[in-house]
Amino acid sequence: MVSFISSWVQGIIIAVIISTIIEMILPDGNIKKYVRTVIGTFIVFVIISPIITKITGKEISLNSYEMPEIEQYKEIKIDTNSYIESTYIKNIEQDIIENIEGKGYEVQEISIDIDKTEESYGAIHRINLYIAKGKTNDVEPIEININSEPKQDESITEEETKEIKDFLKENYAAEAITINGM
Repeated sequence: MVSFISSWVQGIIIAVIISTIIEMILPDGNIKKYVRTVIGTFIVFVIISPIITKITGKEISLNSYEMPEIEQYKEIKIDTNSYIESTYIKNIEQDIIENIEGKGYEVQEISIDIDKTEESYGAIHRINLYIAKGKTNDVEPIEININSEPKQDESITEEETKEIKDFLKENYAAEAITINGM
């Protein structure tokens, strides 16, 4: 019993000496209070563990406690370059749609190709548009008159196509523009 108490006191003394040295080495600051908390917990563990071992007959060891396995999460990699590129193209498409619809046309389909070389990255290489004349939201009544002349086709004329192409070249500096009217 004397040897048990002797080894127990030696363990406490060694723990206090180590904690004192660590506290002396640490600079003053916010971290010192956290280190003191950890050191205090260590000293309490050194004091209590021999008593618990004597009472229960089981030795307390940190090695006996196993940490639960943590599932490894797959890294989700986002290609930021392609994300930025697609956002850039979508913003240009939206701007073109707003401008074309402001001129009285309806954009059915649009696609934009950009230059991907280092010298002129992001410059608009080609714009492909499928547009129709006017908005198709309103339904006009149909009149059938056999004796009257047929109405002219409301497709987009070459002059209107040229006007839209000039607008797109001026505002978006596109190299090639294809417009298909419906």
